[in-house]
Amino acid sequence: MINYIKFIFIKNLYCKIFNKIIQKKYHQESYEFNFQNILFKDNIYLQKIFLSDKFFSNITADNHNLAYHSFDWLFIAKHMGGGANVLRAKKHIFNWYNIKANNKLPIWNGYLTSKRFINMIYNYDFYAISASQEDKKKIHQIISEHFILISSKIKNKKIKDLTIEQYKALILGSLIYNKNIKKNLKIFLELLKVQIDIGGFHKSYNPLQQAKFLNHLHEIKNMMLFFNLPTPNELSFQIINMSSLLMNLLHKDGSIALFNGSNNFYKKEIDQLIKQERDIKLKDYREYKKGICIYVDKNKKLFMDVVLPTSHEINKNLHASTLAFEFSYYNEKIITNCGSVEKRIGKKPEYLRYSAAHSTIILNNTNISELVEKKSYKRVPKNIPFEINQNENYIIFAASHDGYLNKFNKIIKRKIFISKSHDEIKGEDSIISTKIKNKKISYSIRFHIVPDCNCLITNDKKSIIIKTKLNQTWVFKSSSIVSIENSVYIGDGKKIEENKQIVISGTIDNAKKVQYWSLNKS
Repeated sequence: MINYIKFIFIKNLYCKIFNKIIQKKYHQESYEFNFQNILFKDNIYLQKIFLSDKFFSNITADNHNLAYHSFDWLFIAKHMGGGANVLRAKKHIFNWYNIKANNKLPIWNGYLTSKRFINMIYNYDFYAISASQEDKKKIHQIISEHFILISSKIKNKKIKDLTIEQYKALILGSLIYNKNIKKNLKIFLELLKVQIDIGGFHKSYNPLQQAKFLNHLHEIKNMMLFFNLPTPNELSFQIINMSSLLMNLLHKDGSIALFNGSNNFYKKEIDQLIKQERDIKLKDYREYKKGICIYVDKNKKLFMDVVLPTSHEINKNLHASTLAFEFSYYNEKIITNCGSVEKRIGKKPEYLRYSAAHSTIILNNTNISELVEKKSYKRVPKNIPFEINQNENYIIFAASHDGYLNKFNKIIKRKIFISKSHDEIKGEDSIISTKIKNKKISYSIRFHIVPDCNCLITNDKKSIIIKTKLNQTWVFKSSSIVSIENSVYIGDGKKIEENKQIVISGTIDNAKKVQYWSLNKS
């Protein structure tokens, strides 16, 4: 017992000495800096968190309230305003720090630590401007300790395994405290090279993440301008590069393509972000052969997933959707993936990541990539060759993957023929055996239809008539019998809707199986 008391005494003494060193080294009178560009926040959810009293007595770090530990609710508190909310916000911060400051819980991971640091600075003029000198000293202590932790975490990790929030926090702290600015900017520019591919796509290959990453770049540019530093050429280029691609990630109906966890919850914010960069022309992505490949003409738009995972941190939210596609025509989306729940922090439903939740080819009801948390990305396609060809009548997307090679001895190939002059797409899906002796396995080829469409199967059971919301009629035809099954759709990130999916199914053993299908406007 005596030894324990001595330990506590020494620990507290050490903390006091350490805090004094921090305050001296990172001296700052005020933190009235706000470089917020566009706010990607769920206001209703964050308001509930801010107004809840449960966190004053029971702060836990589970997946249900990690958003509390990000301090995103400070923006909502500031928007609500009022003296009572100023005091409440400050009480939340001090209470959180007093209870959790020394705990080694997920709340101190790089992402959440960076979020808190940025949010406390961006909203300082709300919760701290009228605080007493004693309270301001404590706020300074909390903020500066966060920056020291952020700096140390970045030193010990590879660039590809860090988030843009961590680097934004690092640059913001460097500028405020005037420490290691050139060094940290150099590291940040390396991040851009590592996490953005040559076509301007963030390597999460999530259109919503693309928008959020771009928004962070705008904020970093705002910081540079405020502190009278020249904007690096690479930063300016990537803002234009990513903006041009983001414009191309919208369907003909204006909705965002639903790949790898994206949804339309922030559609308004994405539109605002696109409008910030004027006079940017859409790139021609027909020759772009990696990530999410895009075809677009006057009436048609098609996206195809050929993402090859390269980094666990960047690709941790990828879906098992290899060779899935989405299709839209003249202000309407028709073929879709199921979408994803909007939840910035914490776990999302796993079933929405499954291959069956996407318009692709599935063997034996098995995911193309391993998605179990502890084994995630230990089993992924190693090769996803993709090429774009054309003939007199069609643009041809041709891709394959070996995600089922080890488990089932099969290679999957998909060709999509997009008519140059007609309202038509055709498909050729192949399942190829690599060994002579194979057990018979099942396969299914799924085409999820948006909820606004009605589907009717014809008497021969090889065709489906699709009637859209705008009274367009499309006919889906197959070389084999098809069925209509129920599905779910979460396009807006919140509401689960019922929809239908067209399914071609059968079995295969040693032979090569080829399924032909087409979608034509009648």
